[in-house]
Amino acid sequence: MPNIELVYGLLPVMTAIKQGRRDIHGLYIQSRYEGDLERERLEEVVELADSMGVITQEVSRSSLDAVVANTVHQGVVLKTQRFPSPKIREMGEFVDGQHQITFSDDSVVAHQPRRKYPLWILLEGIQDSHNLGSIIRSALYFGVDGIMLGGQKFCRPTPAVSKASAGAMECMNIFKMTKVDRVLKNAKDVGWRVVCTTTRSSATVSNVAVGDLGELNSPTVLVLGSEDMGISEAVLDMSDSNVHISAQSETPSVLDSLNVNVAASILLAGLRMPKNAA
Repeated sequence: MPNIELVYGLLPVMTAIKQGRRDIHGLYIQSRYEGDLERERLEEVVELADSMGVITQEVSRSSLDAVVANTVHQGVVLKTQRFPSPKIREMGEFVDGQHQITFSDDSVVAHQPRRKYPLWILLEGIQDSHNLGSIIRSALYFGVDGIMLGGQKFCRPTPAVSKASAGAMECMNIFKMTKVDRVLKNAKDVGWRVVCTTTRSSATVSNVAVGDLGELNSPTVLVLGSEDMGISEAVLDMSDSNVHISAQSETPSVLDSLNVNVAASILLAGLRMPKNAA
């Protein structure tokens, strides 16, 4: 069943059920409480599932271990539809407190930002599930409206990512894209600002510390690059501003940057954007 996947872990499972964004096909609970299983929280999951009409089945720990390849599941596995992450084709102009998103199938949705102006993250070529999950968790905490995944190769929003995000993935708008440069160009044409996170700068764009960037008084896409290659030249060429995180002391030459999920948290905490919608 190619469109079915198994979500595991207490927070991802509980959040997936509460959010109602996936079709749910069953809940599997460990039949015996062993070790450090949190009995009360497992019972809370069962009660939530019952209230939502989800069928629950008790199974052995070995059965759960087998279906999630011995990953830490905390005694609970949810059989669901794959996480919805449609392909985005275009970001619309921000007008009257909202903007439209057009997908590859020509469907359109209107989106209202969590702040005065929308803030989206573009992750170009992020392939590590832990990094992606951690970025999603930080993005949700700091009020990001959504995440776009692009590049030649990238990690999709899998159950492993949901677990790494402590369930935050289940609450986040996550879209894929095949033509990153085209989506960004169209966004810039209708007033979006592109901010790239990099130690490199083009000849025409200054590179400032995140604290010196100033307030972002426009819809913004914050771009972070892959773990090994960073942001592509094609995307850098479309940047309106480049930002970096300044080291606070002398560091060895082998350490010239932070892990991408750590960098994302620091950047999001440092960006200055009006918090309240107009």
